Amino acid sequence: MKNKKYLWIVLVIIIIILLLYFFTGKKVEYSEMNNSRPHLGNPESSVVIHEYSDFQCPACQSSQIVVEAIMNEYSDQIKLEFYNLPLTSIHKYAYKAAEAAACANDQNKFWEYHDMLYSHQEDLTMSDLESYAETIGLDVELWNDCLTTRTKKYVIEKDLSEALNLGLNSTPTFFLNGQRVESWGDLPSLVEALVKPVTALDNDQVVATSTAEE
Repeated sequence: MKNKKYLWIVLVIIIIILLLYFFTGKKVEYSEMNNSRPHLGNPESSVVIHEYSDFQCPACQSSQIVVEAIMNEYSDQIKLEFYNLPLTSIHKYAYKAAEAAACANDQNKFWEYHDMLYSHQEDLTMSDLESYAETIGLDVELWNDCLTTRTKKYVIEKDLSEALNLGLNSTPTFFLNGQRVESWGDLPSLVEALVKPVTALDNDQVVATSTAEE
């Protein structure tokens, strides 16, 4: 009888401890949460690239060379916005990687984390994702809480919903000023045509006009 009594006392104590931990333990606060869409370049630019991408997609990784070249040359003239399109049917780590990057965005380090994911595309397990968070100097505890509670699932789902409405089923997919780009290899020339409106033909016309006035 006494043993049962002591057992109940122990169980009650354990339950109280658990309840105290649950209600008074550390609560994650995202008072500095960054809800803005990850972007690069000039936020006021009228030339806008939308990139729908999957962190486990080899073609997406390859396209980054083109994207980086464009941004290096025209960063003050264009805006690049990132959208998530993890193809979960073929890339089992893509969704979690997207959530991890969104959590990094809360600490204003989305692009650093983005680069880490593409640089280590073959290693996207949970332990890998945490290692990358440490490498780029995130508050890992805060980032971990964000990821494990799936705080950013709504961000990924919103992007997936937009992609579905657009009929997208492959990555990477780019839109330039609302127009879908059939081949990401064409992006440099298409961007150049928009940010450099004075073409060789225009120059010839200017020269011809100047000559006529003389």
